[in-house]
Amino acid sequence: MNRAALEKKVKVKQELLRRQEMKVWSNSPWRWILDCCLTVDEADNGLVKRYPDKDYLRYTCEVWERENILAIPKTRRMMLTWIMLGLHLWAAVFRPNSAVFVQSKKADDSDFLISDKRMKFIYDHLPEGYPWPECKRKQYELAFNNGSYVKAIGQGADQLRQYTASYAMLDEFAFWESAEETWGALKPIIQGGGKVTLISSAGPGFFQRIVEGEI
Repeated sequence: MNRAALEKKVKVKQELLRRQEMKVWSNSPWRWILDCCLTVDEADNGLVKRYPDKDYLRYTCEVWERENILAIPKTRRMMLTWIMLGLHLWAAVFRPNSAVFVQSKKADDSDFLISDKRMKFIYDHLPEGYPWPECKRKQYELAFNNGSYVKAIGQGADQLRQYTASYAMLDEFAFWESAEETWGALKPIIQGGGKVTLISSAGPGFFQRIVEGEI
């Protein structure tokens, strides 16, 4: 076999392997996060690291996959913000035409979460050579050429009512002044089959009542 034919055979095998991997990742966000995604550990001099293979992170991904609504108290070293950003990026990448919303107390806080310091960082460091959809960064938005987009918005019911969301991630929900009002605007997303994830440092109030099953 000559060199050109051998190189072609190797490329075909590599392409087949990539397709097989993409198929696995499209059905397993946790596997994709472990295999492909990197984070920044700001508590360790900003070192770039892989996600740790922790049972509670795996379980979180599995619950997120099967449930339409999820509320989780977090602490600083649990990496729940990073894992949720990875999951919602997975949705934008592998579920074309998804409308993904990241909502915080302020729109600028949400924009930071989707910036090149967080979600866009994960995207920018995905392994090369795979057919990832192209992603363009705009203020308050990541736009993908597969029809998906991730939009950063501030708290408040009206912020979500004007859109049809497929996924919504609400960060530090326990400390929103309009938490209860926003909760009402989430119902159409859930009823339409979308996913809503609430994560927050623990605190008394409306978020606590959701976590404890009172609502």
